Amino acid sequence: MARLDEEKIMSLNSVTTLDFGTELFVDDVLIKSKRGVTRTIHAGIKHETPVLYPDPEKLWEHGGEEQSKRVHLYGTTMYDRAMGKYRMWYMCRMGPHWRFKAHTVPGLYIPRSSRNPSTFLGQTHDAHGRKFVENDRGDLICYAESNDGIKWEKPNLGIFKFNGSGNNNIVWDLHGASVFRDEDESDPHARYKAIGFCRRYRNIFLLTSPDGIHWDDSAHLQPVAERDNEGCFNVVYDERENIFRAYALMRGTDKDNRRMIYYTQSPHLSGPWNTLQPMFGASPKDDVIGAEKYGAVRAEVHNMSGFRYHNIHIGIAGLLYVTGPGAPKDEMPVDGPIDAHLICSRDGFNWNYPDAVQTPVLSRGEIGEFDGGMIMGTSTQPIIETDEIHWYYTGARHTHGLALKERYKAIGRVTWRLDGFASLDANLDDGVVETVPLYIPDGELEINADATDGMVWVEVLSSDGQVQPGFSIKDCTPLTGDCIRHPIRWKSGILANAEKPLRLRFTFNRAKLYAFRINKLSSSKKTN
Repeated sequence: MARLDEEKIMSLNSVTTLDFGTELFVDDVLIKSKRGVTRTIHAGIKHETPVLYPDPEKLWEHGGEEQSKRVHLYGTTMYDRAMGKYRMWYMCRMGPHWRFKAHTVPGLYIPRSSRNPSTFLGQTHDAHGRKFVENDRGDLICYAESNDGIKWEKPNLGIFKFNGSGNNNIVWDLHGASVFRDEDESDPHARYKAIGFCRRYRNIFLLTSPDGIHWDDSAHLQPVAERDNEGCFNVVYDERENIFRAYALMRGTDKDNRRMIYYTQSPHLSGPWNTLQPMFGASPKDDVIGAEKYGAVRAEVHNMSGFRYHNIHIGIAGLLYVTGPGAPKDEMPVDGPIDAHLICSRDGFNWNYPDAVQTPVLSRGEIGEFDGGMIMGTSTQPIIETDEIHWYYTGARHTHGLALKERYKAIGRVTWRLDGFASLDANLDDGVVETVPLYIPDGELEINADATDGMVWVEVLSSDGQVQPGFSIKDCTPLTGDCIRHPIRWKSGILANAEKPLRLRFTFNRAKLYAFRINKLSSSKKTN
């Protein structure tokens, strides 16, 4: 008896406990065994044209002759339910003025009278006594909104004057803004918060706003986190862990000082933030792929966005494949394309590519199209709707090292089916995927699968792998179509009637399996 009790305890200790919610098949964490299947990365479907592009009449976006024309999404898109609108905070850049005609945005951008980076028309400090460091490159955060997520408007806000006119949509001057609506904030004037790199002081600052348009930094005059370089500083909130996670572009310490992603986290946007530490860089395999596809000398991770998706973290990393030097006149040190790849993590820090053929999850366009040269980054996280996932991104017509006058960037939108970043696929022969032992709450099982030309069955096993009575493949009503939320039924009823702990065995052919979901029971089903 003691022996049996010991084995039972050991078996229970190896059981994975799940709550209600969705489990993707992006990695193998919940998979005990699989055969006859391959994992496929699915490139999202891009909207046929940019949803936001640089306007030649708006010089804070267009730059002018011999300058880059760009709108850049180091920033946030969200659907704001309080307003009933899609909202976007995107980045533009002017200057530097010693190369081009100077523009002025009093309060944000004051071109310096010489190459002294800390003197602006005789001013060395702002109204709060903070010393200027550099702001002559003209980073600007602009605001747009939309009713449908496709057609965007750039309202004339009149908050700052650009070359003497208030007819613009400029709201601040961060190098990318991660924006949050804080429902728990007691002060209505601080309902919205934004964090990002401010070039005026070369550090990370926090802003507050009553509406996401009129911003104020007076409550946080000092930096909330330490960082001295530009580049993405994408911040997301992890509701499960109650922390903010930030993914920052930095330089590594290898001989080439390759770009890579560093990580920090904090319980509050205002800090304290942990010291930035190296997290995700290019691998030797990335170098090989770059050499084979583009003749690249090395790969670098240029940008990254990541967010929690149920029990997993999903990210998109931009891989810069360095093919040679860039345009030295315009301070472009290296040239090369940037491809966007899917990455995943179980803890938000240790990231990996899925075990699949490494193909871009957001494909570049053809040569000459607005995104034919680079995917320069995605918004901090996607907008997840009932049946679809929308992620906004920056596309560049040029490669990384081209001269400023040849640079053009616009913002596009890419869409996946719900849970649709990756799938396990089986062709003519049956594929079988069996989970590890699971302890799950009493609920109903749904699957997300495309079995348009085939079938998907699910069996319920005991924790030691025996088929539970009434839950065999013969007892299961199979999925025979394409369904994002297909409830699985057996002769014994629903999953809540099975003994726990349990395993799930998926058997399918000519089908793609994206995810499964444990749903709470309605009151009527609880009595069945």
